[in-house]
Amino acid sequence: MSLKLKYKNNSIGVVRNPYERVVTEYFYSFNYIGFDKWVAEFTPTLQVELYKDCDYIVNFADWKKELEELNLHPKDTSILEDVKIVTDWQRWYTMKSKTYIAVLYKDDIVTYGYSF
Repeated sequence: MSLKLKYKNNSIGVVRNPYERVVTEYFYSFNYIGFDKWVAEFTPTLQVELYKDCDYIVNFADWKKELEELNLHPKDTSILEDVKIVTDWQRWYTMKSKTYIAVLYKDDIVTYGYSF
């Protein structure tokens, strides 16, 4: 799921913790075949790819504050307000899926400074 906002002639990409994001994508998929199996079969697009052409990048965890600090005031932020947040995302991971996501989403993790 891409989280992009528009403000005037600018695009704003909203990045999320890749580990939490994958768990949320699993929930949204309604394809409950088991998390480890789903992770191996269905790969959400890297955020560095999704937002490579964006003028601004903000972190989902602090999006309201970051938009304010950047003096950006998009009219429609409903896409962010409707995102399901999985607060216990860490419990879904086995060592296998944790390692797989770390390798698969290395660019997102390094570029945006996330960790497990």
